[in-house]
Amino acid sequence: METVDCLTPEVVRLLGDVKGKRILELGIAQDCVSPTLVAQGASPVLVEESAEKVLRLKTNEQFNEVRFEIRQGKLADLAFCPAESIDIAFSVIALAGTADLARVFRQLQRVLRVQGALIFGLIHPLAFLKYQLPSADEPVRYRSKTLVDASELTCSFPVPLPEKVRSVSFGETFSQLKRTGFSIDQLLEIPQQSSDEGPDPTILLFRARK
Repeated sequence: METVDCLTPEVVRLLGDVKGKRILELGIAQDCVSPTLVAQGASPVLVEESAEKVLRLKTNEQFNEVRFEIRQGKLADLAFCPAESIDIAFSVIALAGTADLARVFRQLQRVLRVQGALIFGLIHPLAFLKYQLPSADEPVRYRSKTLVDASELTCSFPVPLPEKVRSVSFGETFSQLKRTGFSIDQLLEIPQQSSDEGPDPTILLFRARK
């Protein structure tokens, strides 16, 4: 498999040494990280909602070189995964397109081992400030539940985005993690790739522990 373009230095650092670990990857934006994790000695399983993306991945000739488990279904439908069987749950940015983060967190609380890590990225609320719906007088509200087209966001993101995304406040994310038994141990603001106005943050990268 080709090297993915979404495994940023910040993500690599938060993942740490993955050799011998069972890793759950949630969602594909453009590429998946699992092949790289296999090469590093991990045992990943990928869950992806899009049947089209799963089929494209499975029919890739290079997939035969790097085998790993793939499941097609909702990111919160993890009934196939035994309790406390996962060392690291990981999502580059797919959770930014999930309407019910709380349900995803509840499922991850069940499948992660004690002290297991949850690493995931969301779109920084600042990235929505310049967003304007074509027919709207006001920009998307900070706490809006509305899914919007990622192509309308004007920032230069360091990773490919899902087709639809929503703004999630830090307060909402923190509260949902706390209610489901997670504690945040690292929070990084990832800047946009290039800008004449300076490196404003575009991605919030979280690492939480069960």
